[in-house]
Amino acid sequence: MKRIAAPALARLAAELARTHDVFVPLAAGDRLVLGRLDPAAPPAAIPWNPWRLSEPLKSIWFPPGRVLARWPRPAAPPAPPRPRALFGAKGCDLRAVSCLDRVLRDHEFRDPGWCAARESTLVVAGDCTGAADSCFCTMMGDLPHPRDLFDLCLSPLEGGFLVEAGTERGERLLAGHGDLLEEAPPGAAERRAEAREALAARVRKGNERFPVRDPFEKSVAKHEGTAIWGALAATCVECNACNIACPTCHCFLLHDLPAGEGAARLRLWDSCFHAGHARMAGGLTPRLQLTERFRNHYHHKFVSFPRNWGVTACTGCGRCVEACMGRIDKRECLHRLETRWIPSEVPAEVD
Repeated sequence: MKRIAAPALARLAAELARTHDVFVPLAAGDRLVLGRLDPAAPPAAIPWNPWRLSEPLKSIWFPPGRVLARWPRPAAPPAPPRPRALFGAKGCDLRAVSCLDRVLRDHEFRDPGWCAARESTLVVAGDCTGAADSCFCTMMGDLPHPRDLFDLCLSPLEGGFLVEAGTERGERLLAGHGDLLEEAPPGAAERRAEAREALAARVRKGNERFPVRDPFEKSVAKHEGTAIWGALAATCVECNACNIACPTCHCFLLHDLPAGEGAARLRLWDSCFHAGHARMAGGLTPRLQLTERFRNHYHHKFVSFPRNWGVTACTGCGRCVEACMGRIDKRECLHRLETRWIPSEVPAEVD
């Protein structure tokens, strides 16, 4: 296993910026967000985000307002974008990428923009070294460190980072920058494992008030016909912040705009909390009431998505908890869905 010192990591990012658009964590007030590294600037320390960034990775690979088509068609195709290098991805974000891969890549109807962005982006992930009050990855059966879908993974250690390659592309990058690396000190892997387990235990302890016994699919599905959704959605103001901040939400709508002498078709992010979401011809909508849309949000993430794609569409990143104007905590909702069960609320089956 190799180690890279913090100054050497800054040099690696600066060298990548010659051929890539490099995105690194940058301060925005009291938060860290993804920002483009200035290739003309001298190498500077890469800010370390102790937990996931404020914005999800979909903002880079599945951006809102992306132009999908133009009329009339341009005489020459646009130049392909430069490859990207992304620093600061955490385990929960990479698990979200796995969810979106199932929808946008891993079947016959592939989204070309998503696939191209995925293939041309070098992902430098990192272990979490802290946890926000809203983090609950362990409730989702996961751990606060990356396990796959990264090219390189950094683990802080004694003024530098242990470096693990997760792909052939990552191995080639390390081989091409061997002068920046050194052998890891003895016992480094063991200390990394201890730090990872200590943080996982901290996250578990922070969520002890939301004990999980049943699978979330079972907890949500059993309330298909109960009245609990009105109580859970009581403070929801339909601001859509949870969907926008969510790393796995991917609903979109198409919007046509005049563009020069022609027109352009844009893809905009949509939200299942919009009253017009899923509206059909004639103005009909299958979920007119907020409580129905609130229930659909949970049903999609914890019931239908696992049944259709094999994974839960929630990674426990906690962004929705921080973003909600109504102070709705998804952990509390899931706990209430599990522990409350009133058979009298379930409509009787009709023979």
